[in-house]
Amino acid sequence: MSEFIKIKQIEGLSADLATRALDAQVVKVANNLSDVNAGTARTNLSLYSKTEVDALVVGAKNAFNVADNTAKNALTGLKVTDRVFVNDDGDTKWALYIVTAVTTGTGSTSTFKKIADEDLFTNALTAAAVKASYESNADTFAFNGTYKGKLDKITVAANVNLDTIKSTADSALANAATAQSTANSASTAASSAQSTANSASTAASTAQTTANNAATAAATAQSTANAKEDAFTETLETFTALTGAANTAVSVTLTQTPKAGFNIHVFFNGVRVKTTSNTGGSRNVTFTVPYATEPADDIVVNYTY
Repeated sequence: MSEFIKIKQIEGLSADLATRALDAQVVKVANNLSDVNAGTARTNLSLYSKTEVDALVVGAKNAFNVADNTAKNALTGLKVTDRVFVNDDGDTKWALYIVTAVTTGTGSTSTFKKIADEDLFTNALTAAAVKASYESNADTFAFNGTYKGKLDKITVAANVNLDTIKSTADSALANAATAQSTANSASTAASSAQSTANSASTAASTAQTTANNAATAAATAQSTANAKEDAFTETLETFTALTGAANTAVSVTLTQTPKAGFNIHVFFNGVRVKTTSNTGGSRNVTFTVPYATEPADDIVVNYTY
């Protein structure tokens, strides 16, 4: 390489160095990096600013770590929301408190609220703790093998609407209650009817007794009268199992032929019948009553032969 070329290269290098030596192109020690763009430099170097660092450690600035509650009460300069970590909360276990109120700024005049402790973290997620905590709620009951066994016995093949089942059951209960009420009313009515029937039966029995007594008395009177007349015999014949419509003549056949000139008396259940008929020399007697004659009715005929 010629000397001339070398000289030119050196001159160019000197000019370039002179340009780079200008204030805008160099960092001067005396300026303590004030001639550097801080934002650009932090970005290039992946550094945080003071504000950013303060924001990251703001929680740590409000936190205290003490040995025990005595040390907690000796703290000074406390503020609301400060947190105090106590290594021994009186039970050899740690606890975390938050300051909720201050008076003078010292721990002894501040109000602390426990927000966590070692027992909480140790026991909160155990099966026994979860079970005990859940079952301590009102209207909450333990689900055990007995109840599971009962549920296992319930098998439903299709979807079931419990509301529909309840509504149907309620309707059935209401209908059953109505039926029971109707049955009770019917039973009361039947009892009343039975009482009436018993009273009627008693009255009929009394009437029958009265009629029989009357018939006996009549027979006695007739017997007395017979002593003054031709000899005759008076008798009573009783008939049952007779039937006939109301106001229709019912016929009976006597054992003896009634004697002419003597009245024939027919008693229907103890009551003397007003309408009777007999043809002289015949043993047939008819009577007519205004109600049906039934097999249970007692027909008594009083006559002389």
